[in-house]
Amino acid sequence: MPYTRIVTHEDLDGVVSAAVVSLATGIRQFFFTGPEAIQSGRTPTTETDIICDLPCPIRFGMWFDHHTGNLADVELRGLDPEKIPGKFSPSPSCARVVLEYFRGSTDFPPFMESTVDRTDRVDSFDYKTMEEWREPLPEKLLADSIRAAYRTPRSMHRYLEKAVLLLQQGSMEDALSDPEVSDLVTAFGDMERRSLQLVDQDAFFHPDDANREVVIVDLTRHNRKPDFIRNTAFIRYPGALAVLLVQSRFLRGRKTNDLAFSMSLSFLMNTREHHRDIGEIMRSLNMGDGHPGAGGGRLSCRSKDEMIKIRGATLASIIRMWKEMA
Repeated sequence: MPYTRIVTHEDLDGVVSAAVVSLATGIRQFFFTGPEAIQSGRTPTTETDIICDLPCPIRFGMWFDHHTGNLADVELRGLDPEKIPGKFSPSPSCARVVLEYFRGSTDFPPFMESTVDRTDRVDSFDYKTMEEWREPLPEKLLADSIRAAYRTPRSMHRYLEKAVLLLQQGSMEDALSDPEVSDLVTAFGDMERRSLQLVDQDAFFHPDDANREVVIVDLTRHNRKPDFIRNTAFIRYPGALAVLLVQSRFLRGRKTNDLAFSMSLSFLMNTREHHRDIGEIMRSLNMGDGHPGAGGGRLSCRSKDEMIKIRGATLASIIRMWKEMA
């Protein structure tokens, strides 16, 4: 059965993965989605789809990924990962996985190696200092533009599809010369300034976190979903080792009682030996997944009172596990 569509994650790694797979297979139909939509079945897939940087759905043609939790899910289903068409590898990015898979059979343009190297760094948050992280390198600016494109599903899909084509045709520097990309980079700067205001209003440290290692940003008081960039918390709290975001989930623009959590390590953790694994925290609490440097999850709540209780208990559990992993 021929493959006709690439279903991929709606971030820089997903976009670059799609660009690589498209060059290797000639497929020009793309669909961008998130892990939750795959796991819940809201994004239907078939045996003609190539899945990148997402959980492995029930129906698929090929599957490429680098998230350890997604591999565990495959094994729990009784599938042998070695026999699944595609490839899994705990690489810094899914783009790296697909490039290595197709390298022997595809003559990629010379700039693609650099594109994937840079995607590795962004997706694994491989920075050592604040200055490195804040440096406006092409890969960071492109990732910023994708984040700023999250306005409506239709406009996001159109821009991500355009980004795939730009990254097939030239380097990341070339892509940044596109006027729309440039405008979205500017828009991201505005989002970052608003995010810093939210950090000033809603950030705190848990009482059990005596060393102030995990800065928590709680946005559940907001009745409209804020445009928030999680890692901006490190700008205000440069000594924090991780940031933990908790916010209400919104359905069709309406606030629900359900909770969404996301967490990432600081660049400071890249310069020290440690055993912290954000993805493992999310999996252990049976709320989500991720990889060592970042992860997220969600919890259902039947009422506002239950939401408040679950929020408090979950924050305490995450801090406890964080300390146990030291």
